[in-house]
Amino acid sequence: MKIVTLMEDTACAPGFACEHGLSFYLETDGRKLLFDMGQTDLFLQNAAACGVDLSEVDTAFVSHGHYDHGGGLAAFLAVNGHAPVYVHAQAFEPHFSHKPDGIKDIGLDAALAESPRLRRVSGVTNIDEKLTLFSDITGTDCVPQGNRTLYERENGEYVPDRFVHEQSLLVREGDKAVLFTGCAHRGVVNICARARALLGRDPDVVVGGMHLFSPSSGKSEPDENIRAVAARLADTKSRYYTCHCTGQHAFDVLYETLGERIAFLAAGSIIKV
Repeated sequence: MKIVTLMEDTACAPGFACEHGLSFYLETDGRKLLFDMGQTDLFLQNAAACGVDLSEVDTAFVSHGHYDHGGGLAAFLAVNGHAPVYVHAQAFEPHFSHKPDGIKDIGLDAALAESPRLRRVSGVTNIDEKLTLFSDITGTDCVPQGNRTLYERENGEYVPDRFVHEQSLLVREGDKAVLFTGCAHRGVVNICARARALLGRDPDVVVGGMHLFSPSSGKSEPDENIRAVAARLADTKSRYYTCHCTGQHAFDVLYETLGERIAFLAAGSIIKV
């Protein structure tokens, strides 16, 4: 399986654009997939630089209803006229962040909510024998404190976001299984546990953000919380590739425990698993 990081907060070389956002392109045996689309259309620029033709993508996914993962949706729909885009049924509901200058809308473009290209799902969705989307996370271990600045709206009031709109993707190829987490607002430990229950074993590889850094506050999770996550991940048999909302400091702390089992991705990175 080939995984290309089309967008991330940092770039692996000067020739790649970067922004606060996330996008992965995947090639499996017979499939070309897009998981998230960054904040703007910049992921298109990086795709071209990596030799990726997004018009050939056959299936796309938006991990949750935040602009830094689905802000490039319109751009993708413009360059690809056929791929269905799987979103959670509640992804287009309003979502907000409490930033230093007040509460700001960080949701998806409501004008796209009725696009016929969207496939609205929830719970566990087996797209085929190799692709499974799931959002039914019940665990509450090691949930990021950074979630406290994120809201949804209920009866006209801002309330803590429950992240029911967040979904993760399991991709199987041969005897390998790879889990894509988006931002892991529900806690990467809990998402990995649900993936284990669905697979009957740990995923071979886990790719995505872990929300151990809050862009709203500019702070990482407390080190003791990061080490608690690291200890739980160390008990699995998975290898981890992280990026985006994990943050460099949290990565360094995770590395103390996980060592070479964890690596940091940047825009333009290409890995094969």
